[in-house]
Amino acid sequence: MFRTVKTAVLLGIISLTASCALLPDMSGPSKAERQADFAKVKTQLAIEYMKVGEYRQSIAAIEEAIKAKSNYDMAWLVRGVIHQNLKMNNEAEQSYRRALSLSPNSAEINNNYGWFLCDNMKQYSAAIARFEKALSDPTYPQPHVATMNKGICKGRAGDIAGAAADLARAKALAPNFPTPTKEMARLKLMENQPHPARDLMNQYQRQMNVLGPDDLLLGWKISKALGDTQSAFEYEAQLRQQFPASDELQEIDRTAATARPAVANPQMHVTPLNQTPTKSKKK
Repeated sequence: MFRTVKTAVLLGIISLTASCALLPDMSGPSKAERQADFAKVKTQLAIEYMKVGEYRQSIAAIEEAIKAKSNYDMAWLVRGVIHQNLKMNNEAEQSYRRALSLSPNSAEINNNYGWFLCDNMKQYSAAIARFEKALSDPTYPQPHVATMNKGICKGRAGDIAGAAADLARAKALAPNFPTPTKEMARLKLMENQPHPARDLMNQYQRQMNVLGPDDLLLGWKISKALGDTQSAFEYEAQLRQQFPASDELQEIDRTAATARPAVANPQMHVTPLNQTPTKSKKK
């Protein structure tokens, strides 16, 4: 509405001054426009801080964005993602709901909220509904992402066939998008098919320059399922070196602790303190 009114006003000025020299508009942007621009800059800054794990600065930037423009839907979306990554689920939920109240049909918001419901809250049916809402927007530029997320969520819910179909569809939508291949490998491992899982994982790794902690953990699990101790050791070593504080490494440590056999205490023959050892009688 604001853009329509502004355009109409500018057209009116042009028509009124068509017979004389046009003077540049020296009034500059309005206060609302300056606040909107400031909010966009701070939101992008929050994203950049989040990418490198600087969450304190990321939170500070996004709060400034919201203070400047409290009805900026993308700022609330980014705020939700930040708190989701920090496992601050109440704050994330509030932020996503605020973003949805401002733009209920936004594919970006519905997709991200769906991933929060799937990954953090384990509410698979509600999450899948959000992904489908995102995919109902024909202008959504990343349908392969929401399709992949839907497939991952179906797999976690136990719908392996549905998950495989969605992951294949995501791959068809964006052949150069590598992540569905990794998720297909995860599905094969869930189906106790480690050899196809390894083939898919190798295919995925050839497309990646750097492996993240989830990649390394999945590679470790596939190697363990195959009995390939050398590869499992290499994946674990990379995790310990590059991501020593990761949840994925903690999962490996928990698995190792559970699998470690209990060592029985050797039996010790102890003479009670109130007894004297019996001497053998001489014959």
